[in-house]
Amino acid sequence: MSTDAAATQPRRAVIDRAWRDLGPGVEVLSGADGGPLRRTVKRVIDPLVLRLRSNPQFSGPFVDAEVASAMRAEIVGQADRIRAAALWFEVLKRERRRLRITHGNAQELYFPVCFELAVTRGAPTADSSAEETLREIHSGRDRATGAALTRHVENPRVLAELGDQLRASWDDVRPDAAPSAAFLTGLTTVLDAAEGRRAAATRQRQWNALIGDPAPYNLGARARLPGGQLPWSIVALGLSSAEPQRPPTIAGAGGDRPLDRPVIDRVRATLRRAMDRDELPDVPLLCAEEVDRACAPWGLLGEDRQATLVAGIEVSVGLSPLSEGPEPRYGLAGQIQARLRREAYVLHARRYLAGGGPIHPRQQQVVEELAAFTRPYLSRLWARLHGRDVWQEPCGDVEDVRAVLQGVARSVSLDHRQRIKSMLEMRAAG
Repeated sequence: MSTDAAATQPRRAVIDRAWRDLGPGVEVLSGADGGPLRRTVKRVIDPLVLRLRSNPQFSGPFVDAEVASAMRAEIVGQADRIRAAALWFEVLKRERRRLRITHGNAQELYFPVCFELAVTRGAPTADSSAEETLREIHSGRDRATGAALTRHVENPRVLAELGDQLRASWDDVRPDAAPSAAFLTGLTTVLDAAEGRRAAATRQRQWNALIGDPAPYNLGARARLPGGQLPWSIVALGLSSAEPQRPPTIAGAGGDRPLDRPVIDRVRATLRRAMDRDELPDVPLLCAEEVDRACAPWGLLGEDRQATLVAGIEVSVGLSPLSEGPEPRYGLAGQIQARLRREAYVLHARRYLAGGGPIHPRQQQVVEELAAFTRPYLSRLWARLHGRDVWQEPCGDVEDVRAVLQGVARSVSLDHRQRIKSMLEMRAAG
């Protein structure tokens, strides 16, 4: 590792240390371990205290000592406001119970409002009322809908502002000189087929280290550079239609590959998939967050989600359900491949190909996806990780990550089976 890389430290560790230096009075914004809640970081620290859009030097997953010191000064310097925000959150929660409001996630909706109240009104007093604030927050039930998104982006000024943000965010992503070989070697332990508690504990330790490694970020950043020297082609993987990767658009023409999709299409997909839209921020903030996400390496903000995608790439490139090629490099990939090759429709396709017989057009599409299994696999994996990134769902548990990597293969296989079933039903009906 280079001297520069060794001198850096994870930004989340910098935030955690600074938060603990605040002392008492921030418990409602903290987790059981004393560090800030994920939503505290997402809704207060990053946008309102560190102000990442104005201070892009604070946004990298790893920061040097000078930037770490500046981040600590920003957080500790606003200690009074943060403590006042915590008090306002208690006030809003009491008023929420009194008004019998049950919809919407209180942390997601109220954290930024509480900090704003702390800035404009200071700490709450004994006679402070929050009823008007709560009624204003909850008055618009269509705040996170497709219709609200359409209305929002009809404004040319909104599109221009999002475009400015996209250009700044895209330019802010730069790889450093740290090598990636150690990360890829470490995946051998994480993706091992060994079972048992000892193997699981070893995998978890290794995964904890890999999440903190700059390699996934750097690999995603290098995908944007001519001659980025990646171990794979992002076009061959099906993640992008161009090499090097182009900046996404805000709206309009884009592509169906994960890294090509316009920002507004990504937001619309989030709204379609959301089980509880009250858990989402308002559409303007959702769009602004998605711009930053689309500009982040691999289109994902979380370092653990970036690491999971790279692990999925390494798994997928070894999968070849239709051929008797060499065994995959990783034990987990070998288990996935063995299950795929036992699928009846895969066995049937292999017999058809060996015999040179005619193949129905719908089955031909399945055969083509089996021949290039990496593409449908990574497309589905990216969509799942994008959802986790939006909802701030971590990928820190290595067994959960392994389950996701296996589940994506099953999901693609089920989709293939359903398509073949539909084809057979149509032929029978004809």
